[in-house]
Amino acid sequence: MIQSIFLSNFRNHTQKQFQFTTDKVVFWGKNGHGKTNILEALCILSSGKSWRETAAQDLIEHHQTSALIKAQTNQNEYKILIEPRVRKLERNEKKLSFAKHIGQIPSLLFAPEHLLLFHGTKTLRQKFFDRFFCQLSPEYQRLLRETNRAHKHKISVLKSREDWFEIKKSDVEPWNKILAKNIPIIWEMRTNWLQQINQILPTELQHISQKNEPLTIQLTSPETFDPTESGVLHFFDRHFERERASQKNLLAPSRDDFSFTYRHKPLTATASRGEERSILLSLLSAQKQVFFNTTHKYPILLLDDVFSELDSTRQTQLEHICAHTQTFFTTTHKSHFKSFQSPVQEILVE
Repeated sequence: MIQSIFLSNFRNHTQKQFQFTTDKVVFWGKNGHGKTNILEALCILSSGKSWRETAAQDLIEHHQTSALIKAQTNQNEYKILIEPRVRKLERNEKKLSFAKHIGQIPSLLFAPEHLLLFHGTKTLRQKFFDRFFCQLSPEYQRLLRETNRAHKHKISVLKSREDWFEIKKSDVEPWNKILAKNIPIIWEMRTNWLQQINQILPTELQHISQKNEPLTIQLTSPETFDPTESGVLHFFDRHFERERASQKNLLAPSRDDFSFTYRHKPLTATASRGEERSILLSLLSAQKQVFFNTTHKYPILLLDDVFSELDSTRQTQLEHICAHTQTFFTTTHKSHFKSFQSPVQEILVE
């Protein structure tokens, strides 16, 4: 449990200290006062990154050279120093890499931007699911980082000659070997976790929407290939001319997509806006349960402006979704929490 957080020169917060006395905390107040910025600091504490597309300089208060996030949990004290070109993390006054830190304070996030998950680009879906998967498994994070690096190096090789036909198979072979080793493992890990989510998802959706509707998520690739090491190598051998001519690596985790099927049809063709909100909440709840089943601990929940995106019926299900876990909300009206049975700490941000 996060017990406190201190912000210095972070966004619009020059000096702010927050102590948390319950596991349900709501930051409320008028728009523009920095409620979401506090959630963003908690997100950075959890994963080292913001969900917003933002440069490090934007995290630092105007006319300042750095920002600081300090937090106290039940067991550890954390410090994150943010400078324009670097971020530094300490745990109990000892340096720690963000790669080793991810998963130590796991979190799940609901933000209004996530309503673009179904209609937006596949990059949004990749970031959404990879953020979750990386917190589940340090090995997945390592494999993904290594594979993305090989993917970029291979593309650089394919673009390295002015005359593309001068590129030889041997030029890309070292990167093909790394890709062939890692891609099947990543594919299997993603598929297994999606299967676990799919087992829980319809039940969570029924709890939120009071409807029993079939809902599944499937991992898809723009290419047809056998997800084994030999299968990937065979694909690269067979499609070398395509890759050489297009100067593209055709198989990589970043080329995969996550497709949603609702009522046996593409979700984007059949779900209303209200149903999309229900599905997003049910996905969050399913992820929370899969995380617990895998790691035996619950992630914290960061719910940004969630009430503005939900009708009154769906709002009543929020307490069920955030059961057993520390949850941070932002809202303009604290009256939304009157129906909560558990204690809620209200913090006015002004």
